[in-house]
Amino acid sequence: MGANRGSSVLRSASVVAAVALALSAVPLLWGRSTPSLKPLPVAPGVAWDVPGEIVVDFRDGASTDDVRSFATKYALGLDSGELSDLSANPARILTLTTAPALAPATLARLRNDPMVEAAEPQHLFAIPEAAGLSEAWQAPPGSGESKDSGDWKPNDPRYGEQWNFARINVEKAWPITHGKGAVVAVIDTGVAFGDSARGKRARDFDRTGFVAPYDFVHRDKNPFDDNGHGTHVAGTIAESTDNGEGVAGIAFDAKIMPIKVLSGSGSGRMSDVAAGIRYAADHGANVINMSLGAPFPDSITRNAVKYARNKGVTIICAAGNSGAEGVSYPAAYPECVAVSALGPTGELAPYSSWGDQVAVSAPGGDKTKGDSAGILQNTIYNGQDGYYAFQGTSMATPHVAAVAALIVSQGVKDPEEVRQVLEKSAQPRGPKAKYGAGELNAAEAAKRAGGESTGYYSRLWMVAALWGFCLLLSRRPGRSRSFRPLAGALAVTVGVFFPDVIAAFAGYESSWNLLGHSVLVPAFLMIFEAETPGEKSFFALVTAGLAWHLLGDLWQGTAPLLGSVSWAALPWLWTNVVVGIGTFVAGLRRA
Repeated sequence: MGANRGSSVLRSASVVAAVALALSAVPLLWGRSTPSLKPLPVAPGVAWDVPGEIVVDFRDGASTDDVRSFATKYALGLDSGELSDLSANPARILTLTTAPALAPATLARLRNDPMVEAAEPQHLFAIPEAAGLSEAWQAPPGSGESKDSGDWKPNDPRYGEQWNFARINVEKAWPITHGKGAVVAVIDTGVAFGDSARGKRARDFDRTGFVAPYDFVHRDKNPFDDNGHGTHVAGTIAESTDNGEGVAGIAFDAKIMPIKVLSGSGSGRMSDVAAGIRYAADHGANVINMSLGAPFPDSITRNAVKYARNKGVTIICAAGNSGAEGVSYPAAYPECVAVSALGPTGELAPYSSWGDQVAVSAPGGDKTKGDSAGILQNTIYNGQDGYYAFQGTSMATPHVAAVAALIVSQGVKDPEEVRQVLEKSAQPRGPKAKYGAGELNAAEAAKRAGGESTGYYSRLWMVAALWGFCLLLSRRPGRSRSFRPLAGALAVTVGVFFPDVIAAFAGYESSWNLLGHSVLVPAFLMIFEAETPGEKSFFALVTAGLAWHLLGDLWQGTAPLLGSVSWAALPWLWTNVVVGIGTFVAGLRRA
């Protein structure tokens, strides 16, 4: 009778626990909704479309002959340069041409062809307007001096003028990491990275590392910057530092992958941007910086950012410079980290776009505050190699890309993990639509990234110690060998690492992490399925391992469910911890 009553009490408690878990999940699911993707208003007189050009993303496996036959079938012109560029554009994102009047009907036919994964009208991407070189000014040596924070400072003579580095607290990040091991692709107007027939290397890049350069405008491996924008962006990320010249870069031991998709005018075709994104993902980039944008979404670029994200690349993009609500593309895609721009005082810059998709804000400069309020880096502009102050979300974006490189160098490489480190380490500033999670904080990001890696390895060491202890118990002198302690160690190990396994296979941002960070499965098995005391003990210990993992996540703030919706995730995690501990205690008592 007593056993039946105890079982009834346990089952009643389990119903209460299940209801509590269900209720705690409601705000989390509600908070994970993503903003809708809508075209932005287009300024009168600004042409974004390219009449008569259609971009086709062919399905994997399409050969050169297949593409030529396809073009002949539909009587379309073919860009032979793109077609011959197999090594740089294996995804076969190609531009086909027809008479402008025939383009809409042709596009509809192409979308129904089995060889086509996606097809869109060609359109342009460009440097955000206010970040263009009309907003650049050459900065003569100033008198800026960095404040004495007691931390290491590079010997670059104009480092004191980089107020933006102080704003993101980079000096306290440098003792932790300089970004070594990370690769950042700069998809832009190119980079003045080396001497060639097209120009000279910018003077303050002599120690900067470069890998896998490519030019999608000229179809070669020399993406030299004929604009100045891309070099300036690359400088914020990894300009040569502590070399007695000019200014510093944030992640100066990281490597830059220069990818040119924009011409000297600062604009370029959607087909090249999409191909550039895939190229970066295929050639080892950990982070992509895109200080460019367009006012409307398209499936070609969206597929490219999904591809890169699935290959483990963190994509950082400029929100735009409209000075109004509305984040440009690709920044508005949920796979990307959208960045708004701040001035020297930490307030939103007057030109910065803003909206629900903004993830974080960073220094972008504000010319209205004077010449010293720009972002100072080395570039080549109008043939002059010098130090120029630019402003724009184009300048804010590489600050975030560089800090992402610092995070990657700490061993945190999953894009959603990187994003959450950026967001959770940011200093709250104001409305989320304008500042995202807050102002970028390099030092806190580097520390938190170390904690993310340390949390995983600490679990490994603690579980290893548990196995060693249980192994000793199983082999105590004078007693027969017992496998019960080892079975207990196995149960705890399953519980501790179950969330990591789910995150690794499903993806860090996957909703499956609701299951991975829940005690539902082992609690159900113990209460309703386990029949013997040994089975009950096993599942009770699995639940204890899960609760142990969740407590560690709460202590360090490292759960995948925590991020921009941390307020909603906390009830779920705490409820699971409480239910897990209760299940563990009940399981041991019932065993």
